[in-house]
Amino acid sequence: MARALGLFGMTGGFLVISPQLRQTLADGVTGTLGLAQQYSPYSYVAVVLAIFGGVSMVLVSGSSPR
Repeated sequence: MARALGLFGMTGGFLVISPQLRQTLADGVTGTLGLAQQYSPYSYVAVVLAIFGGVSMVLVSGSSPR
């Protein structure tokens, strides 16, 4: 949990101090959302499946013994 919060904090810090990085990220999000809208509803189904797969991988790997 501490690693995740640290990662979000560092990311937020870089976005605050770098306007060019912030603009690049905003352009990428805008382009991705435009593609998702262009290929909907299939793109929405793919996003849900990707999120479900990612969550299930995290939960499975978290419960395995080390």
